Amino acid sequence: LYGFSEIPSHLRDPLIDAPLQAAARVFETAIMEDVDFVVLAGDIIDPRRSGPHALAFLLEQFELLREQKIHVYWAGGQEDPPEAWPEVVPLPEHVHVFPKGKIKQISHRRGDMPVARLVGLSSAGSGMVEVGVFRTDPANIFTIATAHGQADAASLAAHKQIDYWALGGRHESTTLFENKQAAHYPGSPQGRQPREDGLHGCTLVHVDHGRKIRTKTIATDVVRWRSETIDLGENPNRNELQRQLRSGMQRIASEASGCTVLVSWSVRASGALVRSLRNGNLAKELIDWLRTEFGRAQPAVWATQLRAESTETIPEELYEEDTILGDFLRAVHEHEQTPSRPLNLAAFVPDLGKDRSLASPLQSVDSNSLRDFLAEAALLGMGWEPAQLQHQR
Repeated sequence: LYGFSEIPSHLRDPLIDAPLQAAARVFETAIMEDVDFVVLAGDIIDPRRSGPHALAFLLEQFELLREQKIHVYWAGGQEDPPEAWPEVVPLPEHVHVFPKGKIKQISHRRGDMPVARLVGLSSAGSGMVEVGVFRTDPANIFTIATAHGQADAASLAAHKQIDYWALGGRHESTTLFENKQAAHYPGSPQGRQPREDGLHGCTLVHVDHGRKIRTKTIATDVVRWRSETIDLGENPNRNELQRQLRSGMQRIASEASGCTVLVSWSVRASGALVRSLRNGNLAKELIDWLRTEFGRAQPAVWATQLRAESTETIPEELYEEDTILGDFLRAVHEHEQTPSRPLNLAAFVPDLGKDRSLASPLQSVDSNSLRDFLAEAALLGMGWEPAQLQHQR
């Protein structure tokens, strides 16, 4: 897991183990639900980087499925193409890996009776599902296509011989369509970073005798990310903020379902409190308080950050001032009025030296985030003290 700077010692091991524990829950679910087979739709493991422990773990899970006569059908993604699996570690016979470049069809049988046809293809690395190659002969059997990558729903639905598209390549659970046919991304078993918030798991698919599809999401994550916002309005005080933070943390703890929760707080308000959160030590004080009160409970709710979003508007008269602040705000306004104008921040850094990774993002601000960036810059400018402004002059 990644995306936060401070890792408490009592949560270090749970955070390290979370991806494997979540994966184990996927296989436990398959056994408990007595499924016919498991579909793995890519980016399951990177054998080149994961090390022997993770490889051994996956083989152990496959063995548990073999004991229950549950087969595995695996379409490789960009991280786990078929050729990446080490030859010296053969996969068991009940694990079927689809090749790259050409689809492969497999009939899955329950005893002597075929119950489903699987049509699969491992990713060629383009990041897109090669929909056009999934041409199959008509058959009176439920047909599942599995592939890794992004895909257009209309293109998938046009393949009338495919009943269910078992897709990989998105970390969030997404259903593109579900009617007589279905196309679904189950998402990842464990959210890896703050943007992957909310429940993560696997998808249980049930097909009845009339070929009607029912899907159910099964939670498998052991660590869950949350993003929470508090709207406080104008000129709130610290006591009101703390009251809402405590109430929110209690609610999150009650909804945790045994998961460790990593929560990021955003506070929207105006007035002195927001300025203290943005420019003083108040945000750190509140984070420390939340961690002390909730971070060591069972389950733990750990506050990763507390950001302040000001809802203040900048008075028009400040743009007219004959001051450094006025000059600064007018420069910001010019960029807001002409978003196509290049904004090269690297020119303001004295010496980037060899750190080209820093130079690249500074040389060009993405147009999609330019408006938010400029608004934040204007608010930061308003927070300058007169002595600092005089020093800048």
